[in-house]
Amino acid sequence: MTTTAPGNDITLALIAQDIMFLRRFAHSVTAAPDQAVIPIFCMHNYVCLIIHESHRAFRHVAPELADALAYDCAPAIERARHSVKLYDDKYKELDDVGADFRRIIEEHRQEFLDNTWLPLARPLEKDLVLWRFRGRLVSTSHTASFFLAFPPQAFKNQDDLGPRLHAVAVEQGSYIAAAADGLPWQGQTALDVMQKTDLTENEVRAEKHYRRSFDPALREEIKASLTAMTCALNTVDVLLADDITPSSATTLFKLRYITLHHVLSSLRKLDDQYGSRLRPPDRALLKGIVDAPMSDLILQAHRGFRNTLVHYRPTRDVQERLSLDAPLYGLMDAYFPADEARSLGNALAAHTAHVADRMSAWCEN
Repeated sequence: MTTTAPGNDITLALIAQDIMFLRRFAHSVTAAPDQAVIPIFCMHNYVCLIIHESHRAFRHVAPELADALAYDCAPAIERARHSVKLYDDKYKELDDVGADFRRIIEEHRQEFLDNTWLPLARPLEKDLVLWRFRGRLVSTSHTASFFLAFPPQAFKNQDDLGPRLHAVAVEQGSYIAAAADGLPWQGQTALDVMQKTDLTENEVRAEKHYRRSFDPALREEIKASLTAMTCALNTVDVLLADDITPSSATTLFKLRYITLHHVLSSLRKLDDQYGSRLRPPDRALLKGIVDAPMSDLILQAHRGFRNTLVHYRPTRDVQERLSLDAPLYGLMDAYFPADEARSLGNALAAHTAHVADRMSAWCEN
């Protein structure tokens, strides 16, 4: 394995932390498959992001390992890892993401509504599933369709959903197991302490649900995309909160940071396009999120820091300041002034919880 070039040791250490995190997650899924479907929905795009970016980094720092870890399902993994960006995808504008959700909403409507032969019973039909973890929304059938590119029929029949998830999981699991070979990955995950009663499922009428959520000025598909952001925040804030394994700390920091970064950036784009149309209380809630000092720090953060967390390769100008023995390998101190590094390190989890709480209140007001 090539490690002599400057920064390669940090790259490999960052990858190892993420791979061990995924290996623990995969082990927990295998141990309790009956209650792992919703966590798989919640974690799928993050799993794909880590697989894609680690394999890409290996091509530079350990090409022989990259060749050994080649995987299939590349288009599915590529698509899912891009979905982490929400409105930040450079290939899509806000309304392009909205169009994706509009198509999903209409497909689910056509599949699940107007099926009963009794017209009087049709108002009772449901076309949206809401999944909550300890009361917090962590996924919906529309959100899962967006992240996994599954058709609505997949949510209609568990016999169809299982094989679809299994096909992707086999490729993911093969990569993760091979990459984790020789690493001390064992440890407890959030799934290990999860109870069946923690997860609840509720079927609703999408039109009615979205009518009550967020602000009336926002179109249904924009509300669906904001719901996906809320689910992502609750996943990193609530679903993963019970992971107290020390070697998970770096990956949990990364997941919180990149989720917040893209959610906050997306909300600023929403504010630019729709802010003037929102009701005063909704505009105040949105501005309170995006204009908070910690939000500003995350959005103004050094681009190299975010890119290193995602792509694993620190920029050349900071490599000599990094150390395997430093917290987060010295990345925060290398990219930020000391006071900002300290603020980010101390307050990221609390700010994730704050933004998740505000978005949850707005989503289900």
